[in-house]
Amino acid sequence: MKKRLLKLTCLFMLLSVSVYAQNVTGKVTSADGAPMPGVSVLLKGTSTGSATDANGAYALNVSDSNGTLVFSFIGYVTREVSMQGRSVIDVAMQEDATQLSEVVVTALGISRQTKTLVYATQQVKPSQLVEVRDANNVLNSLQGKIANAVITQGSGGPGSGARIVLRGNRSIQGSNNALIVVDGVPI
Repeated sequence: MKKRLLKLTCLFMLLSVSVYAQNVTGKVTSADGAPMPGVSVLLKGTSTGSATDANGAYALNVSDSNGTLVFSFIGYVTREVSMQGRSVIDVAMQEDATQLSEVVVTALGISRQTKTLVYATQQVKPSQLVEVRDANNVLNSLQGKIANAVITQGSGGPGSGARIVLRGNRSIQGSNNALIVVDGVPI
């Protein structure tokens, strides 16, 4: 009797989990039909989300089959699609034609307008880096393009590091190299 009751309890728990969780899949493409990797897919009002893979496909486990999915990508219009109980939702993203204003992202990942910062910033355009291309290290292409920056080339071999010193040698800790943050990861 206890085993039968335990089996029924387990079966009921499995059925209740499958009722509350639904797997939603789909593909995100651009207006011309090309797959879009890296598109953010979120269930509106929650922290449940995913991103599309290299083929533009995504899979998301949601608790509300009548919720709304939010698709967002830089340079494209954010789309909100109601699921309405569907398990496959394909979306075509439209380009956003608005002009972006100049924004500086600080080391903490906070976006600010340049005029609100209390410190100096400089801008190096990609066209300036392409003019003088260093085959060994892209950081060496910044030499002479940023005021008060001294860039010393490493050993010269491929992949060798460069030392960047801003505003002279002044440091209590002994290392005054510039902090470089790429996608939130300090290098």
